[in-house]
Amino acid sequence: MKKIPYKTNQNHPAIRAYSEAVEKGLESYHVVYRGNGWIVMRADSQKPDRTFGTQNEATDYARGLAKNMGTALFIHGSDGRIMDRRDYS
Repeated sequence: MKKIPYKTNQNHPAIRAYSEAVEKGLESYHVVYRGNGWIVMRADSQKPDRTFGTQNEATDYARGLAKNMGTALFIHGSDGRIMDRRDYS
């Protein structure tokens, strides 16, 4: 899979929070759009945990995982950019 570089504003709160979470080594979950639907995946995994038809379904499932693990949840828009971050640590 080819990664597409995005221009990011490093001062944006969501980007800064993501950078801090990565630096701390937190296991985080991500809700990301892929061509066939919305997927939930851990940050350290290349394979999705589960695929959903809507972003809301994926977010609800990922929220439960993040709460149980005490980690952060990053919700991406259909363009791949982080739209929301929720911390359950």
